[in-house]
Amino acid sequence: MVGPVHQENRTPPGHRPVEITFADMREMGVRGVLVYCADHRCGHWTTLSADRWPDEVRLSDIEPRFTCSACGRSGADVRPDFNWNKPVSSAMGYR
Repeated sequence: MVGPVHQENRTPPGHRPVEITFADMREMGVRGVLVYCADHRCGHWTTLSADRWPDEVRLSDIEPRFTCSACGRSGADVRPDFNWNKPVSSAMGYR
């Protein structure tokens, strides 16, 4: 008989991990971040180089420091940009 699966290090449902540091990100070879407006209705986002922050800083530490230039809301959702070094491909526009 198989016992229960030990899930001590898993993120609880409805929560996202906040432990990732810029050092962790750089170890994965990622050097950029995606910054999304905290207002899910706004949809504004940008990409930034992560070189400006020291290794010990967590991505969650910098989230409150952003203010959206489109809607003015404070706060952001900061994620690693795993495609930071890939060329941007053109996309279909909206008319």
